[in-house]
Amino acid sequence: MNNKLEEALKYCHEKSDPKENLETTPPSDEKIRIPCIWAFEVFPPEYIENFHKSIEKLGWGEEKIEAADYFQETLYSMRHQNYGRGWINLGYIVDESNESIMSGVKKGKLSKGVKQINASIFQPIPSTTILICQFIFQDELACNIEKVLRKEYKTYLQENKKSVSFIRPENQKRNAIKLELEFLNSICSNWLKENFNGLYSYSFINENHPTCHLITLEKNIPFEKNDDTRHYNSYMSILNLNNIYDGWIDKKQNGLYLSISSWRDSVRKSLVLSYNEQSNKILEEEHIKMYGYDKSSTTLNSLTHSLDNNLGIWVLNVLLNSYSYKINSLRDLYGNSNKKDFKQSLSTLSVLDHEVVQVQKNIIPFISEMKYFCKDNSNFIGKEFISLANKTNSISELFQNIKSSIQFQIELLEQNQKMLKETSTAVREVNGLLVSDKIAETNIKLQKSIKLMTIVILILTCITTFYSLPDDKRENITSYFQNLLKR
Repeated sequence: MNNKLEEALKYCHEKSDPKENLETTPPSDEKIRIPCIWAFEVFPPEYIENFHKSIEKLGWGEEKIEAADYFQETLYSMRHQNYGRGWINLGYIVDESNESIMSGVKKGKLSKGVKQINASIFQPIPSTTILICQFIFQDELACNIEKVLRKEYKTYLQENKKSVSFIRPENQKRNAIKLELEFLNSICSNWLKENFNGLYSYSFINENHPTCHLITLEKNIPFEKNDDTRHYNSYMSILNLNNIYDGWIDKKQNGLYLSISSWRDSVRKSLVLSYNEQSNKILEEEHIKMYGYDKSSTTLNSLTHSLDNNLGIWVLNVLLNSYSYKINSLRDLYGNSNKKDFKQSLSTLSVLDHEVVQVQKNIIPFISEMKYFCKDNSNFIGKEFISLANKTNSISELFQNIKSSIQFQIELLEQNQKMLKETSTAVREVNGLLVSDKIAETNIKLQKSIKLMTIVILILTCITTFYSLPDDKRENITSYFQNLLKR
């Protein structure tokens, strides 16, 4: 390290780092928690049998005492109707070590730090079942996000191929927050992979489970500017809760905010819900006793299933994007098939044809049913969130925007699916012609080889016959050919 870099680094450590650490750290009277995360698994036609096998493995279908225990039969009925919209409350799941014998409680091996899971099934269309799991964290895990924000960092140098970068405390804190969020997401995602093998648990779609995490604050309010939050690198900025152009608020103006995660290198699609625990009006005072005793816990309890319709609609939009991505990936793979390497081309196309069949089993019914789903406005009734940055008199509503996006993308998906089918058929026909040409070319070579072998066999036969004759006849034949050559 040269002297100039050493001096610059020393300046950062003594002057800018303390200031930056202070600006990015929450005030002492702020409390930040992630009390829960919703994670989602999807079961299209190809994977629905896995859901029932998972229920059997977990032992949740062994005792059927109450009506709620017959959820598999209810789900079967929903999936076999022409219009299968519905919702099923699966109750809550506790760890297998819990000795609770309350009815409706299901047991399973929960990850460390998870208090319980509130589960439900959202059935928007007959062919697609969405499992919604709300993972409630124990306090230690819920408070980890604040610990990361309060940690102090020092600038360090990162050597690149042709340059050197100064990695400041703000950048380190942003990366640490991303890692912590993904750590929490992975706890939920891994539990789904271990217990429910749906679409997002397999590599076929090549995406991770969608999630939605809830951030609660005790002092400041999401997306509101004050002395704590107005600077660009405040802790609210690091949490992505400061830019009004990214934020939406419940239409009832009750203090519940929503944003779509904007991490550039995120490994999954995520929503972010947030509110201030003291000032929110998500629950009216007279309703608090219905959900508990203190405002903090009752507000969280009230969100358990009240957002299922909104979250399910968002997951449908994510699923639509996942299908579109898969279709477009297959299109490019067909385009890149190697025509020069005949054997490799045939092998690749065989795999691609198999994947196309897999895609069509799930996408074709999805497209057809989603067209009818979008025609019914009642499917989009639920909480509505309006933009915090309305520039005109017309209010921008998030889920109406999502509805319009789904309608537009469904048309594109249908066209792309048809084009993929036509492309695969055309490529298969071209390869069929190539195979025919190869066979014809091989046949011609084979015929030439047979002709040559016939001549060789004839010559050998003549030679063998000649030497098998008596001496006098061999001499006569030899004399005949010698005289013939002299003429």
